[in-house]
Amino acid sequence: MVKKKYDLLNIEIGTFKRSNDKLSIKIDKSQFRYDSLSELNELKKHQENFIDLDSIVEQENQVILTYKLSKNAKSLKELIKEKKAIRTSIAKRIMNQDILKDDTYRISLNPANIWYYPMNHVWYVYKANEAMPFDDNFSPLMKYKALVLYCLTGIAYERLLNEPKEALINNQDPIVLQVLNSENIEDLKLAINSIDDSISYQEWQKIDTKEKKTKRKFIITASSIAIVGLLLVGMVHKNDQKKLIALEDKQKIELKKLKYSSMVQSSLDNKNWKEASEAMKKAGYSKEKQTQTFLSLKEYQEAINADPKELNTVVNEIYKNNDEKVVLDLELPTGTEEKIDDELKIEKAIVSYDSETLASQLSFEENKDVLLRMGQAFLENNDMQDAQSVQTKLFGLDETKGDYLKSMIDLKTATDKVKDSQKKLDEANKIDNKDKSKGDKVKVAKSNLDSAKKDETLAKDKVDSLKNKVGA
Repeated sequence: MVKKKYDLLNIEIGTFKRSNDKLSIKIDKSQFRYDSLSELNELKKHQENFIDLDSIVEQENQVILTYKLSKNAKSLKELIKEKKAIRTSIAKRIMNQDILKDDTYRISLNPANIWYYPMNHVWYVYKANEAMPFDDNFSPLMKYKALVLYCLTGIAYERLLNEPKEALINNQDPIVLQVLNSENIEDLKLAINSIDDSISYQEWQKIDTKEKKTKRKFIITASSIAIVGLLLVGMVHKNDQKKLIALEDKQKIELKKLKYSSMVQSSLDNKNWKEASEAMKKAGYSKEKQTQTFLSLKEYQEAINADPKELNTVVNEIYKNNDEKVVLDLELPTGTEEKIDDELKIEKAIVSYDSETLASQLSFEENKDVLLRMGQAFLENNDMQDAQSVQTKLFGLDETKGDYLKSMIDLKTATDKVKDSQKKLDEANKIDNKDKSKGDKVKVAKSNLDSAKKDETLAKDKVDSLKNKVGA
């Protein structure tokens, strides 16, 4: 049974009370929006990463939710007692779960709503459907940041939600700063993964130092202790000795990876990209992971250097960040295959609007992302005919992207119509007041302008709705 201190756990909508392996919360019925209590039964279905809801009952004017805890589960409110390696491991697990990504239920990230077991088991308790109360005043990124910072520093989650920089008051750890500077959830995931590697390496270093003092030849793990014990009593055959050597070699490899992972973070912090790239390779980073690491820092050239084949991925990210002009400065590493070199030339032609190159390549281009960018370039430069040609081809490859480009063409047409209608209204207003037809002409021009503006608004709404679907 947990200590008295953790018998009561407060979250945004109420207080959990723990009694042995039961965890219950009472909530005023007035906060619910159901017609029948059975509407909450879906919550009792077993779901990975969640503590099972055992029962739901109405009692007087309250609804009581009772959950069944594993005897090994520990409240996240106790996490501050753990070693740093465990705290970062739990934070890493939380980010890898990304429990808020699925919006089927609304889930509290308050530490009082989370249970764990070292090194990487994490469970959540209260989850709300549409009929249940929930406090949702902060964005997922703000919640994740506050939770990760809580794991690292122990500062109250509620305080960190309102002012994340409180984590720096008594702690100038660059690790904390890295979390604070994360601009989105993917950045935060990358940060906590690199932090976990760094902390794990520090823990290994402590073991390694102790090992040297005792003149041991390798790091002793639970499995190697067992094997050594068997060796001492003469019960290990040559195969066991081979396993022991293999285990030692494996541990050396892991230690090497952790060492270079720490070097990666240090090099990135110092903006020594060449050193960071070398450290990533030695740490066993895949080319994709190297590219994504540099992209998270908006180091587009370094991302290209890591893997030129990821050119399209890099350019997509550049456009997403509205950094299109950067494309003109991109260079490919020596020895890059000609096909990729041609692709970069097209990307540069799009940004610089080399209309002849774009028109000549249109019939050959099959990459839907590139086609979308080509269509946008034609559109921005008032080449409606070529923009329409791109849209027709793109629709055959990707209907959603084709619809998106069409919506932009429609918006351009609608915007031009607004400008034309405004011009005609201005002209009507300039008609001599002695002209008896002026009033009617102004009235018609105003009506046409209002209609054009409505069409423009509808077109813009459609562009916005499709923009999210294509990830633009």
